[in-house]
Amino acid sequence: MVIIVSVLFVAIAVAASLYLSRITVTPYEPMPMAHRIPFPKLHLGDPDHAIAQLDEPDEVVIPHVKALLVIKYPLSVPASIEVSSSVEFGFTRRELVQAICDSYAHVYEAEEATALTKPLALEERTANQRRNRTDGLYGIWGYDLSDLLLVATHWSRRYDGVVVIDLQVKTKYM
Repeated sequence: MVIIVSVLFVAIAVAASLYLSRITVTPYEPMPMAHRIPFPKLHLGDPDHAIAQLDEPDEVVIPHVKALLVIKYPLSVPASIEVSSSVEFGFTRRELVQAICDSYAHVYEAEEATALTKPLALEERTANQRRNRTDGLYGIWGYDLSDLLLVATHWSRRYDGVVVIDLQVKTKYM
C-alpha cells in the first residue's frame, strides 16, 4: 500500500511539474514611481534668471541621461521632446531647467513659424487681453512664453525604460 501511494505521489509530482513548465512566468516589476522636483516659480522665458534662482543647481535630480519632456500647457496639442544630459550621471537642476526653457522656446518658435493666425503684438492688446490662440503646430492659447512659470516637474520611468518628465506650469496671473 505504501508503495502504491509513493508511486501515485511521484506521478502527480511529475505531471504537475510538466504542466507548470508550460506556463510562462513573467518577473515582477514594481509600478513606476513618480518623483517630484519643486521649483521656486521660475520664469520660462528667461533661462538665465531661472537658473540663478536655483538652490543646489549642480545636484543630480534625475539619474538618467535621456528623457522625454512632455509640454502640455498652454498647448492644444502636447509636445514630446527628447532631451539629453551632458553629465553621465543624469540631469542636474541647472541642466533640467535649461532643457525645459529651451524646449518651451522651441515650441513657441515652431508655433510662430507654422501658424497662419499670428499672436497679437503686446502693443496691440488691451489691458486685460491675453495672447490669442494661434493655429500652428501646437495651437498655443492664452499666454506668451514670458507669462509662464515652472512650479515643479514630475518624472517617472515607464516599463519600457523611457523616462518621462511632466511639467507643472502656471502663469504669473494665477
